[in-house]
Amino acid sequence: LFIIYLLCCCVYCSLWHFHLLLHAYYCFKNDTTHYTMSMASPYQQIYERRLSQAMHRKASAKSRATTTLARDFFSNSSTTDEWRSLPRRLVKLSNYLRERSSSSDGVGGDDYNDESFPVMVSSSIDESRRVALGAAVFNQAPATFLDEFRSLFEALLKARQNRWKRERAVDDSMEVEEVEENDNDNLQADELLLSEEEQLYQSLATLGWLSGQLQTPFREALHSVMMEAIKSLIAGDFETEGMLDQTLEWKTQVLVPWVYSVLGAEAYECDHWAAQLEFAASECFVHVRMNELFDLVTDYPESLPAIRELQLALDQSGRIFYESLAFEWRRALVQRLIHPGAQTSQIIDVYINTIKVLREMDPSGELLQVVTQPVREYLRGRDDCVRCIITSLTDEEGGGELYEELKRQDAKPLEEAQLDEEDEEEPPTFDWQPPPSILKRRGVITGEVGRVSSSSRRAGDILSMLVGIYGSKELFVNEYRIMLADKLLSNLEYNTDAEVHKLELLKLRFGESSLRSCEVMVKDIDDSKRIHTNIRSTLELNSSKDDPPVVDAAIVSHIFWPHLQRDSMKHHKKIQSKLDQFCKEYEKLKNPRRLVWMQQLGTVEMEVEVYETDADGNLTSYVKDITCTPAHATLLANFEDKSQWTLEELSAETAMSEEMVRKRMGFWVNQRVVQANRAGEDLIYRLISASEANSNEHSFIDHNDDDEQELAVSLGAHVEEEMKVYESYIVGMLSNLGQLPLQRIHTMLKTFVSGSEHNYDKTPNQLAIFLQQLCKEEKLEVGPDGMYKLLKKGAK
Repeated sequence: LFIIYLLCCCVYCSLWHFHLLLHAYYCFKNDTTHYTMSMASPYQQIYERRLSQAMHRKASAKSRATTTLARDFFSNSSTTDEWRSLPRRLVKLSNYLRERSSSSDGVGGDDYNDESFPVMVSSSIDESRRVALGAAVFNQAPATFLDEFRSLFEALLKARQNRWKRERAVDDSMEVEEVEENDNDNLQADELLLSEEEQLYQSLATLGWLSGQLQTPFREALHSVMMEAIKSLIAGDFETEGMLDQTLEWKTQVLVPWVYSVLGAEAYECDHWAAQLEFAASECFVHVRMNELFDLVTDYPESLPAIRELQLALDQSGRIFYESLAFEWRRALVQRLIHPGAQTSQIIDVYINTIKVLREMDPSGELLQVVTQPVREYLRGRDDCVRCIITSLTDEEGGGELYEELKRQDAKPLEEAQLDEEDEEEPPTFDWQPPPSILKRRGVITGEVGRVSSSSRRAGDILSMLVGIYGSKELFVNEYRIMLADKLLSNLEYNTDAEVHKLELLKLRFGESSLRSCEVMVKDIDDSKRIHTNIRSTLELNSSKDDPPVVDAAIVSHIFWPHLQRDSMKHHKKIQSKLDQFCKEYEKLKNPRRLVWMQQLGTVEMEVEVYETDADGNLTSYVKDITCTPAHATLLANFEDKSQWTLEELSAETAMSEEMVRKRMGFWVNQRVVQANRAGEDLIYRLISASEANSNEHSFIDHNDDDEQELAVSLGAHVEEEMKVYESYIVGMLSNLGQLPLQRIHTMLKTFVSGSEHNYDKTPNQLAIFLQQLCKEEKLEVGPDGMYKLLKKGAK
């Protein structure tokens, strides 16, 4: 029963409150200012009194003068360009406040009673009236009211700027656009707007809106016009000095007077607007240059003035934009540089320029590490990166950035370039420079003070940064060995002066011990020149004028050279006799040494009779000098024995595969020396006669032009030989230690293989590919946990 009683009381109270709410809604809806209800409770009396007061305030608000002015303020606005009529409408509001203020000077409280303000916000009646007028206006304002003020402030500031441009039209750096100069309508609109400027600012000061409601649209308009003006002033101009000074001059002559006239002297000084405008100008300058960071890098060193001014603007803004600058720079490099369409050489050039630019802006090197990290990771994944770096490093004719870096007078070995400059005990010289200040050494992103490294002190050691991409110089030394071998073997004049000069420069940076094999290679070519001279002089004495010596040879020490191509081939007997003649003289000179010919390497200069059609359409024959490989020469020499050969016969005669013979013969087919025809399944080659050359019946369909130059170094064999050495180490590890993960194998190879003839310089990804290959060859097996182990015999 007690619970039922409580429930009944709750229901009764809920119904009673619902009845009161319905009655209040009815009174508000029908403008009822008074109602009677026979209730004797004090709660109902209080409720009736407050409701009566609310009804009275609502009725009086509609008839109040401020409400009427607010209603007229928005009813007089035009539907288009409402901001243009704001100055005239604001004058009416300010005149109302001035008139009431002057009339209340001798009346006192009667004016207050006449206005019947419900709440006094200040002891001053004028202040209460101003607040009430502002509340009435903003209460009835549409959603776009503040946007209208923003448009008005933007138009006023642009009009000031256009007037300043016209006054300074003589200055070439601030030319006025032809559209603004010749458009009289815009000129008249600006002058009309500026004529109302002073009265507008007085009205805003009387209303007191600038310090409160209009603070946001005013600052937004200020920032928008500043960005637009500074962008038109400095965008795309990287070579002109003093662009930051011109920006600050524009701020001083346009922004400062305008803000001062809008806010007044007291508000300008109290809110420290001079410092705010100084910061805003530097901020806009930085943001404009942020959109041009990639262009600043690609145009270096022409863009050096813009880079130094950007650094100055960053320092003036309190160095708070360095982090956003770093990530914006990083994003620009990723979007515009790191993609498959960019060549590796182009990426390296941009990377070098980025290093130089960032060393100018941030001596601490922290900005460089953040910005260039994606570029370093991307270059590490490109197969031709090391070759492109070495090519540019040794390109004396091109004279690129890296070659100039190699020729630097203050160049030091790469090991010393990584040491801290503070640890070096070197005597001071006349070109000594003090270390940067602690402010400059402070990281621009983390703010930590770091030690001064040699790369930071010397405006960036470009070569050490490039080598640091892979973390080891052995990759670059091995790549240089391969390139040097190709250059030396293709040098028919035995001239090594240029290579010796480059080698000495490289030894200063990479160390003499790393390039000892390259020294032996150059020495082999010099010795070959001397041996060739002795043998040739001997052969000339023993031979007739009709049969002069024709063989030149480069004699190499195969232990110090990279793995050269050693494909077997049987020379034509005429060519082989010349080689045997040279071997006999060498054995007499260097007994007991013997020569082992690398038959696929070398060049042969031949005189071949070919048929071509002249300008008149007549078929003519002439002798053409052709340079080709020994394989090409051997194949063509066989046609002196008989004029027709099948593909199978040539393969058996030269000991080359049929595919290799077909590929090599394509060269002579395209030279119009040999004709290729099919007889069933057999491919027949025969020399072209004059009648057959004129008929053009021979086919080129089945033959590709094999005119491209081949490398003397067998890259595949070189890598395979290295991997065989690594395989023996891996098998030994797994035999002694059982199963190992990939990272452990990689670490142990770096530890044990380093210092031997074959240094381990592979990445974990390359090692993983090699281990997978060993698993396919059923030498290793890998478990689901990624552990590698030897495959047991008999296991499948």
